[in-house]
Amino acid sequence: MKEMSVIQKYMVCSVNAKGKISNFNVEKMVCFLAAGILELQLEGCISVNANKVDIISTLPADRQYLKSLYDFIEQKRPVKMNKIAEAYHISLTNKRFRELMEAVGGSLVGLGLAEEKKAGLTGNKKCYIPSTEAIRSVVELLRAELLEDGEITEDTAVLVILLEKGKCLKPYFSQFEQREIKKKLHEIVSSPNGKLVKDMVAHIESILAVAAASASSASV
Repeated sequence: MKEMSVIQKYMVCSVNAKGKISNFNVEKMVCFLAAGILELQLEGCISVNANKVDIISTLPADRQYLKSLYDFIEQKRPVKMNKIAEAYHISLTNKRFRELMEAVGGSLVGLGLAEEKKAGLTGNKKCYIPSTEAIRSVVELLRAELLEDGEITEDTAVLVILLEKGKCLKPYFSQFEQREIKKKLHEIVSSPNGKLVKDMVAHIESILAVAAASASSASV
């Protein structure tokens, strides 16, 4: 099976049985956006300094599903992290957010790891149902690196932070395993090599705060 990227793995484990993320699940959507930002950073496409994001390299050919997010950052560069969150509104009805999600979902379909379905009352929206093989692959990777004796890569540390913050671990790991994973993550974040992961935790919490504020003002 072909290797998946951080945001592809996150999507595989975050969508429900219908291939969607509920609009009520703000944490999952925030972490989906954060996964895209983080993947651009891991690929050396962007820099994140003092909560500002800037373009530093071209987008690789195999990461074209991130093009809409990359283009937005390029047009606004440098752009504050909270401005990206505001622009995407953390809602499935937001055009930018849906474009990013459909691009990532389409990339999984292209890899043979998800099935595209029509959604919405008029069938004009798309959802993506991951294959059992894709889900098993991600869960087994996390189990091997975080609960067994495997070496913990930066990508895996970042992925599990996103899944933990997005409240996606419960369906795949027992309460005991989740506690062990959190303990391991604390060790990673506290280590000298855990700066990127620690920074990403701060970014996710910042975006969550922006999303919560936006939702509160929208309800007034």
